[in-house]
Amino acid sequence: MKYLRGMGVVLLLWYVAAFLISSPVIPFPHSVFIYTLDQFVPQEMHLHLLYSLYRILLGLFIALFFAIPTGMIAGRVPALDRLISPVLYLLYPLPKIAFLPVFMVLLGIGDLSKIILIAIIIYFPASVTIRDGVKEIPFEFLQLAVAYHLSRKQVLKDIIWPAILPRIFSSLRITLGISLSVLFISETYAASYGLGYSIMNYWVMAQYTGMYAAIMLLSLLGLLLYIIVDWAERLCVHPRANM
Repeated sequence: MKYLRGMGVVLLLWYVAAFLISSPVIPFPHSVFIYTLDQFVPQEMHLHLLYSLYRILLGLFIALFFAIPTGMIAGRVPALDRLISPVLYLLYPLPKIAFLPVFMVLLGIGDLSKIILIAIIIYFPASVTIRDGVKEIPFEFLQLAVAYHLSRKQVLKDIIWPAILPRIFSSLRITLGISLSVLFISETYAASYGLGYSIMNYWVMAQYTGMYAAIMLLSLLGLLLYIIVDWAERLCVHPRANM
């Protein structure tokens, strides 16, 4: 329901802007919706959407695959933290999008360079927040684990993992918006499919209704990802709320 209210506000502002400006540059929302429904398959908009979804999901998986162990090791082993954290702090602020040409040279102009760029965008904040989550575990919990002779697997499953899960979801919310922006930019270079490519292609042809249709699909893709993150957090972090 909250998403519908938000969409209602956006649509209202969109109608007001289209009415006041009265230019093909800002078409009315209903024209964009009709175009999207009519051209979703004929103009291969469904393929652009699927390619973008594939790139961002695979980038997300790769980022978490490396960020979770990095953050856990840095949070649990002070000696390694003194080595890992300075590297994270040094590379975290760098604008990763500036390395897109480098990735294209090293990894090719296909999907791999775009996916790795998205993965790197997500990796650094996820590593830092996971490390902080491990460090914030009360020392008494770990002492009790030793006193009760819990195995490493039990400590990981029952103490560390529940502590870092909220951090993982928080970092995903922060980075998803940035990742979608990077996805758009990366898909404007050496791509034949993707919503970023579709937006720029429609713009070059001055087909503004199609351009807004692709922008709308990119926005809905972001909304879908946020909904999935919220649902997964309720399922994993607050399971009783779903009962």
